[in-house]
Amino acid sequence: MGYTTARSKKIYSELKEAGPALWKRDEEVVVNTTYNDVISAIYVTDLREDHNGEAYIESGGVGLRSVVITLKSPSILRGYKFQVDVYATPMGEGLFHTGGGYYGDTQYPRKF
Repeated sequence: MGYTTARSKKIYSELKEAGPALWKRDEEVVVNTTYNDVISAIYVTDLREDHNGEAYIESGGVGLRSVVITLKSPSILRGYKFQVDVYATPMGEGLFHTGGGYYGDTQYPRKF
């Protein structure tokens, strides 16, 4: 979700993993920016072979100063393995164009 620019910096990068359990595994990841930055891109990659884990934004996101990402295993007796990367850009740089709206599709995952 979102995009990076030449001025973007990675503010969070972590591999999140949970093993199989008798219940559906889930975890919240909270990322906050520094004083003058806003989130410009959020990349969550499912690294399991079947790629059927769930990841979604609970609150915050691109253009804001924080984001809460929820990661979930697909079912009981299954774990998850996600790579989570969040980038930030100085406020007012590259997120908006002269039309005043968001540049690009920042509310939904990109589909290629």
